[in-house]
Amino acid sequence: MVDRPTVVLAVTGSVAAYKAPIVARGLAAAGYRVVPMMTRSAAQFLGATTLAGITGERVRDAMFDGSGGEPHVELGKLAAAVVIVPATADVIARLAQGRADDIVSATVLCTRAPVLVVPAMHPTMWSHPATRRNVATLASDGAIFVGPIDGPVASGDSGLGRMSEPDDVVRSVVYAIARSSADR
Repeated sequence: MVDRPTVVLAVTGSVAAYKAPIVARGLAAAGYRVVPMMTRSAAQFLGATTLAGITGERVRDAMFDGSGGEPHVELGKLAAAVVIVPATADVIARLAQGRADDIVSATVLCTRAPVLVVPAMHPTMWSHPATRRNVATLASDGAIFVGPIDGPVASGDSGLGRMSEPDDVVRSVVYAIARSSADR
């Protein structure tokens, strides 16, 4: 069997987390090994069993798993890309600060692969000056933003803050990996 490039799919706590399994399935169909990870708050919206079943990989949810290894370091090295689906205002802020207090943020700091950030939040949060600063910081650090798009959000309001559609996320990941490979 030919080794497939690995995409680390990091899921954070947002109602839009229901789209993460669709992204996982699309990435697997595109030929990638998908290794899922979840923050504690993501588990409020999506079950780990769903991601494990779709990807065939256990969900990583802790920086230290008792094996003596460091999953965030190992996955950071292995990743062809890290994609955060959905990326909440909180995780964007933590990444912009360079924090490493959970497996998602620590893995982002450990990787040199493309990092794709797929925002999902209420439009007022997306347009807030603090969020705009955090997005600018991450973009200047090389993060690739996929969305958000304009449309209805969970509250029933509508505006810029809705998560991009899963097919668009998958295409963006494939493009980022191809471009990264060509740059080496």
